[in-house]
Amino acid sequence: MTTQLQKDPFVSYEKTINYNNDNNYYGKSNESLKSIADIIIDTNDTLKFNKAWIKDSLDRTVLFRGINLSGASKNPSNPPIPSHQLEGFFDHRNVSFVGRPFPLAEADQHFSRLKQWGFNFLRFIVTWEALEHSGPGIYDTEFIDFVVKVLIKAGEYGFKCFIDPHQDVWSRFSGGSGAPGWTLDLVGLNIRNFADTEAAIVHNTYKKPEEFPKMVWSTNYYKLVAATMFTLFYSGNMYAKKCVVDGVNIQEYLQSHFCNAYKKLAEKICEAKLSDSVMVGYDTMNEPSWGFAGVKDLNKIPEFQEYRRGKTPTPFQAMLLGEGIPCQLQIWDIGWYGFIIVGVEKVDPKGKTAWLEKDPQGYSWKKGPEFPRGGCIWSGHGIWDKNSKKLLRSDYFANNPNTGKPLDWNEECLKPFIEKFTHTIRSVHPKAIMFIQPSVLEPPPRFDESVNNRIIYSPHWYDGLTLVQKQFNWWNVDYLGFKRGKYVSLLPAIKVGDRAIKKNFAEQLAIIKSDGEKYLNNVPCVIGEIGIPYDMQNKKAYNNGDYSLQIKAMEANLQALEANLLSFTLWNYCSDNDHRWGDQWNGEDLSIYSPDHDNEKIHSMMIPSSTTTTINNDSSNNKNNHHQVLGFNRVGFNRGLDLGGRALESLLRPFPIKTCGEPKYLTFDPYKKYFEYIFKNPENPKNNTPTEIYLPRYHFNDAEDFNVYHSSGKWKWDRDSQLLLYWHDIGNSGDDEYYDDNDGETLFDHKIIVENCKKFYDDNAWEDCC
Repeated sequence: MTTQLQKDPFVSYEKTINYNNDNNYYGKSNESLKSIADIIIDTNDTLKFNKAWIKDSLDRTVLFRGINLSGASKNPSNPPIPSHQLEGFFDHRNVSFVGRPFPLAEADQHFSRLKQWGFNFLRFIVTWEALEHSGPGIYDTEFIDFVVKVLIKAGEYGFKCFIDPHQDVWSRFSGGSGAPGWTLDLVGLNIRNFADTEAAIVHNTYKKPEEFPKMVWSTNYYKLVAATMFTLFYSGNMYAKKCVVDGVNIQEYLQSHFCNAYKKLAEKICEAKLSDSVMVGYDTMNEPSWGFAGVKDLNKIPEFQEYRRGKTPTPFQAMLLGEGIPCQLQIWDIGWYGFIIVGVEKVDPKGKTAWLEKDPQGYSWKKGPEFPRGGCIWSGHGIWDKNSKKLLRSDYFANNPNTGKPLDWNEECLKPFIEKFTHTIRSVHPKAIMFIQPSVLEPPPRFDESVNNRIIYSPHWYDGLTLVQKQFNWWNVDYLGFKRGKYVSLLPAIKVGDRAIKKNFAEQLAIIKSDGEKYLNNVPCVIGEIGIPYDMQNKKAYNNGDYSLQIKAMEANLQALEANLLSFTLWNYCSDNDHRWGDQWNGEDLSIYSPDHDNEKIHSMMIPSSTTTTINNDSSNNKNNHHQVLGFNRVGFNRGLDLGGRALESLLRPFPIKTCGEPKYLTFDPYKKYFEYIFKNPENPKNNTPTEIYLPRYHFNDAEDFNVYHSSGKWKWDRDSQLLLYWHDIGNSGDDEYYDDNDGETLFDHKIIVENCKKFYDDNAWEDCC
């Protein structure tokens, strides 16, 4: 039969499917089960690309459901310094990240859990600080060796990985994570005075850490420290010509050390023979920023400074405060129609400055004679005068001084860095996939063939309103649409009702996906970060156990990804998350796992990995069953691993891991426990290779609980591995046949539905008012 496919990603195809009652409706598998090892390709399979699709060696389309591992990697492990702790914070050269993302002894537990939850891809977080904290060119080889051991273990569980050179607002000392403290010493910044001079708002130095404002950390991108450092890193050759270190401009100095640190890591990964098999590639830099570059008027808050909360200095005020000069600052917050001024406040550093009086001791670098010392480097470049406190060149950063034209930061700053980083990594890992990341909600630069080979577009997207308010509302805002000029004002960008919100999430992700198609020649897209806060409504769920809002929010995010057939790495899995401090970083609490969620049971699960004893799910047989030791293995199901999981009802969902064809439509409704997948292929499976679908036992535990409908062919179910294997069959009357003008050939749509006989929630879990 021929069926016209529907366009709306939120309308089910259920009514379009022609079920062959004699052959294509099954409650049980119609194929005898062979060893799963005979079917699944191993970790050593090398990925290849076909336009926007990722392929395995058998030419199956691969979809990645990944996780960021981990938010814990932003902070040192020895001594442990979470973002709310001041003790030991300033001693930045004497730290270690060995044990991040978790101790090696716990790796089996965590990898077993992630595999059971259907994840197959890891965005593995490694900060520059973790590699080179002791000083320029001094690498932490113990940490690098530890990372290799964790990656070997990840490979044993079948994970593909890529390294994320993670940073947030430059470094821990400017309120985020990423760069080592010595980079600030190099510039002459005094990390002990950032709070007094409003140079950065830092959780570690906040007077009452538990009252640290929600999501205020990201405002640091526009404060003195982060804005200065990003300007030097990406455009120092243009705007800081006097900053010369060891004979090169500070831009070259910083970028070379950044690149070489990750090259050192890549060398060890390649030596361990993990390249391409386990470690497939490298992200470029997490959420890069332009700093002051491109600011048209230093006396005004830049137009691109969209997120404004708390004390908000203009760039010139930031420079004045950095030199200890009092300023009257605007106070901003979120209102109904966006960000609004709610007051003013005078900030007086009382003589303290954000700059060191003289160069710090213990470093071997040699600064050029003109390198500004003992004060603001921007004053040293003639932008403003310290004596008169007057701004001399308000448009200093507006143009490229080499061309005199307005700065195109993407093309003139970000692009050259990505090219440099790519060539550095590929000098030791030639087939490394480069995950191209633009600034948040911005399109990427374009690349020539030297970089454009084996790249993946890896932007980020969050439901910003929920992230900032820590509340999933009955209304939301199409912020990306507003930013891209879809609306004349913010008011029409407001979406009311659950259906409208979910549809708009899908539309926003479609825009981001289209950026890669337009600027990067239709390469594959993997959303590098997406996630939800779990501490909604002032952590109400932690007290009453009601995670319905979190389930709803996660469902809206994941269904939007499915509507666009996107691979992704969710933010995040944090092994030391707790209900008080969340992910141990700036009050964020986005981890899909928390030991506090099932505290007593979780902490009883610390293993030696050699044991094979499992929890008995029948509590009547053993009243102390949650104290027994869990064994973890690479194939098999263990219900105890679900302990600590949050919002699993929507998080754990079926998806096609590897498809013999090209995906066309994918959806899962966790409330109805209904899964539907459509893909196209003009041929039968090659070498009897199946399409592999992850079918979580969380929703589909027993064969009697669900039915499988399919348009042709045969299937079988591996209950322990949670895999549904499907072989389509061209020519069966149930397939949709049509001619595709784009492909120039006759194609067949193959459909498979899995429907649980037992619904998790009633049909009204989502109330549609729009």
